Amino acid sequence: MKIYLVGGAIRDKILGIEPKERDWVVVNGSSQELIKLGYKQVGKKFPVFLHPETAEEYALARIEKKIKKGHRGFEFNTSNEVTLEEDLSRRDLTINAIAEDEDGNIIDPYNGIKDLNNRIFKHVSEAFIEDPLRVFRVARFYAQFYGYNFNVHESTYKIMQEISNTGEIETLSKERLWGELSKALNTKNPWSFFDVLIKAKVAKKYFPEILKDNLIKEKIIYFSSLNIDKDMYLPICGFSLNIVEFFGFPKKILDLYFIFNEFGEKFLSLEINKELILLFLNSIDAFRRSSRLKIFLEQITLFSKYHKINEDKKINIFYNILNQIENKIDYGDMADLSVDQIKDRISRTNLNIIHSILNKK
Repeated sequence: MKIYLVGGAIRDKILGIEPKERDWVVVNGSSQELIKLGYKQVGKKFPVFLHPETAEEYALARIEKKIKKGHRGFEFNTSNEVTLEEDLSRRDLTINAIAEDEDGNIIDPYNGIKDLNNRIFKHVSEAFIEDPLRVFRVARFYAQFYGYNFNVHESTYKIMQEISNTGEIETLSKERLWGELSKALNTKNPWSFFDVLIKAKVAKKYFPEILKDNLIKEKIIYFSSLNIDKDMYLPICGFSLNIVEFFGFPKKILDLYFIFNEFGEKFLSLEINKELILLFLNSIDAFRRSSRLKIFLEQITLFSKYHKINEDKKINIFYNILNQIENKIDYGDMADLSVDQIKDRISRTNLNIIHSILNKK
């Protein structure tokens, strides 16, 4: 049984980056041997094991065969006859198909080091086409290593276009698509992720509107340069519902997306009038869910700055109201009041607070 360090850890080390995690491949080994050594098995169809001390992942060397559509449509061979070179041949990019043995010797059958030095993303083999997620992985790697001046090889762009034409992308789960986009959005140059998908003709087929709306590009570049959490700026970038659904935006971001799209324009056109302000606050459920109002105000502030709209006065008024809400508004003793009386008391109290704030302004 031989164990090799593989993939990203070697790639990062060569690039001078401290590896965040290490993955290992086990050649000429078996599940039984690893379990006897104290490894914990976490995969059944494709055996993956956790080291008893480091909890790092150790996978049996494998050969894959595509038997049907979808990312689960593979047949795995993890017998001890599978060689290291065969295992590496199934990986996505040459720069991720490098191994290192226990003595520090590098095994690089697919010229990954050469491509690293030349700053090229190139697929290892035609097996690349069998996993449509790799289209988005390449785009994510491009964003992740944008500062290292990598380029995607023309032959890899071609095979990415072929994948797009097969319709296999439609078999991908929303979770997997969001996983790649989410990682790209955490980089310093998230728009480069979409650049690759545009060049690979994926955007043209699945979300063509991104080719026509330059504002989306400008907003992503602008907001990401401010080091703002993606959960905050994604809902205000102007993405269509088609893109939101395609990438499977998680519920937290979806909620903010729909809130901003429903109330953003209403806020900008809102007159500074106590009754209208109260109506707006009630519609956004601000008195019960102050966190929702707080996030909305942060978003409308960012939106206004980007579009150079002066809404400082109105935004400050709402922040003052938010402060009152967060400090718990005293509605007095309402134990003996009817439902209608309670509603009236709450409404009058909230209206008085708004009136007081407007008078101070």
